[in-house]
Amino acid sequence: MGIRADIEADYHAALAALAWQVDLGADEAICEAPVSAYDLPEKAEYMQRAASVSVAPAAPKTLAAQPVAAKSGGAKSGGAEAIAAAARTAEACQTREALDSAAATFAMCDLRKGARAAVAAMGHAQADVLVICDPPTTEGERAGSALVGNESVLFEKVFAAIGLALDAPSPAGAVQLAPALPWPLRGGESERAEALAMMRPFALRRIELAAPKAVVIMGHIALEMLLGEASLTRARGNWASIGNARALVMLPPRILLQTPAAKRDTWADALALKAMLRG
Repeated sequence: MGIRADIEADYHAALAALAWQVDLGADEAICEAPVSAYDLPEKAEYMQRAASVSVAPAAPKTLAAQPVAAKSGGAKSGGAEAIAAAARTAEACQTREALDSAAATFAMCDLRKGARAAVAAMGHAQADVLVICDPPTTEGERAGSALVGNESVLFEKVFAAIGLALDAPSPAGAVQLAPALPWPLRGGESERAEALAMMRPFALRRIELAAPKAVVIMGHIALEMLLGEASLTRARGNWASIGNARALVMLPPRILLQTPAAKRDTWADALALKAMLRG
């Protein structure tokens, strides 16, 4: 059975898939009768013409996790001593609550000094899917949530379309959402790199504690912190390994709201995530 069979057998999944297509702009049929892509010939004419050419199949692209490089500085500005202290602090945490508290009170990160509050993770602590998104905005900091407003609504729609929810009681149908940093990211390039390098051990420990089937990296700051990659558009849709976890790079709701056409890429990524979860 494939995605099509799953959708046809579940009323709510079919409704979510239809709503997603409407969001993409597919709100009317062009032909008099619907055409199923599943019923098209397996090999198009141009593929048959090229059948005589032997081409080795390309392996799926994967990303190698690289720690973000911190700028040189003292213990209080992201140097090796501060990173080592963060690693020791994170490693000592045995629960999500302890990790959230330790990250929020880590005194060596200067971002904490100008923050009004810290944003903690939400959703099931042992969810099959752990989403690490960009740091909260100022509005999110005030609301105590990594995503707010239309971004939060769209986030829930994306995962509802593949049967996952933040409030699901069982890990199998749940998604956990955590920001890469508990506070908004402020300062210049140097301060940004220092903060990401210093707080990276907390994100890695979060993955270890959750032990999810899949990690979703959602946003360019989260991508830079966890994989050391600079281009979200190039990394999107690719899988990476972070320790023992498999991670998929996806676009954040903010980009989908700004560029609705990008929703088609997110739908493809969501289906890839669902297929991976099914094993």
